[in-house]
Amino acid sequence: MRSSNMTIFFIDTNILWWYFVKNSQYHQSIKNFLDPLILDTENSFIVNEFVMIELFHLLIKKEGRKGFKIVSNLLNENYPFFLIKYDLLQISDLDNISKNLFKYGNKTTIGGRDSTIVYSMTTHKVSKIIT
Repeated sequence: MRSSNMTIFFIDTNILWWYFVKNSQYHQSIKNFLDPLILDTENSFIVNEFVMIELFHLLIKKEGRKGFKIVSNLLNENYPFFLIKYDLLQISDLDNISKNLFKYGNKTTIGGRDSTIVYSMTTHKVSKIIT
């Protein structure tokens, strides 16, 4: 159960990539930024399913077995502070999802930075985007 003063953050692919992959360009600065937020039990993090698909693809493609291990840990809920939304209808209603998908259409890949943030902020009362 979430407390009323919990802060909800929405995290996109690049942040998660930099956080989990130690040799990535911004790993240490992102880790220094995120770790205190993660350790604060009043915070919660929403990760959109599109972000996870994109992240999993990148991790396995670029990091091989190490990336696969990170993916497995995330899927096995070893990171309880991440709320992964697989069903888009848990995030928003069908009309909003359709508008979002039509807006981006074939101009970007699903999971692109903008398309992962647009429609979940109001529904989940997200107060910060980490991007």
